[in-house]
Amino acid sequence: MNKAESVLKESRRLAGRCANWSDFSNALFDPVEGIVTRTYPTREQRAAFTKTPEYAEVLKLLTASMEASGVIEGATPRKSGKFVVRLPSSLHAALEREAHREGVSLNQLVLAKLAIQLGAVVSHA
Repeated sequence: MNKAESVLKESRRLAGRCANWSDFSNALFDPVEGIVTRTYPTREQRAAFTKTPEYAEVLKLLTASMEASGVIEGATPRKSGKFVVRLPSSLHAALEREAHREGVSLNQLVLAKLAIQLGAVVSHA
């Protein structure tokens, strides 16, 4: 099975599992974890994939999902609790050093810092 066939097979599996078309679209095209992005990491590879019959089938699955859930009703994806933040490398390195000193993961450190800031905002409101 080639890459395009593999993407189509996975797309068919996901089409039946996603609650709405936006979740399905995210599973396909998310810039970090999407099936298409993982399978075709470069822009050139993704552009080549869009010219395949398998890509045309993937789009048909997405269109069918939109029709099933409604374009408006299905437009709200479920929340994963995750988001990507791009940082300058110097800030990233400083946070990693602090997390290491504290003996926690970078995720735990950033979550604690956000919680403290949100608590300060709520208490002043």
